[in-house]
Amino acid sequence: MIIDAHNHLGKRKGVEILVDNFVARMDESGIDKAVVFTFSEQIDNDYIVKSVKKYPDRLYGLVTINPWSTDSEQELRKAFEKKEIYGLKLHPVKHAFAFDNHNLLDPLFKICEEYNKPVLSFGGANVYSSPNMFAEMAVQFPNVNFLMAHGGQMYETVSAINVAKKYKNIFIESSLMFSLRLSNLLKNDLENQIIFGSDYPTGDFSLEKKKIELLVENQEIKDKIFYKNILNLLESGVKGK
Repeated sequence: MIIDAHNHLGKRKGVEILVDNFVARMDESGIDKAVVFTFSEQIDNDYIVKSVKKYPDRLYGLVTINPWSTDSEQELRKAFEKKEIYGLKLHPVKHAFAFDNHNLLDPLFKICEEYNKPVLSFGGANVYSSPNMFAEMAVQFPNVNFLMAHGGQMYETVSAINVAKKYKNIFIESSLMFSLRLSNLLKNDLENQIIFGSDYPTGDFSLEKKKIELLVENQEIKDKIFYKNILNLLESGVKGK
């Protein structure tokens, strides 16, 4: 089983990813299931819901929220009432907010805590999304699971390792990370907190999958990274499952 935890559907300027084509690419690349969300530049959460309804056995939807929106909390709560939505997607860089902005994000994370939904956020090296900001929120919300996409790549990967070691509700999503960085995660015994992703269409299914296959020989650890870790987070907060 392989679940890809980081994929975009819908449209943004110059790009269009239709769900039927996306699922066909999954089949070609040996991806069994995928977490999907809209592009942050052109939010269309309705398309994500429609896509998951069309492929309920293949896709898990996340709702993308711009925290600056005046109705962001109402929008998030409404989304979490849909069985197709399994968590929250944020992009601090695209929407220009710091991930440790309590006034802006605490109301959203309280809702995530209430519904037991994970948060996937851009977590590449950037002043808006540094690992210490994830740590700040992990302390404030110990019952919310935070997925740090790209694990601090490039120059914040050591910090990402340090905060993940300290806070078990911080997970590292592997897309676009150098193999050396992933190897360092494994050396620090973080196999329970590494989650496979490709960042499609920016990343490539087969290439990202190959990195894990080459780095990890132990099948039990490989299973955790490829599907067990993310499945635990996705399924734990779904009502009626």
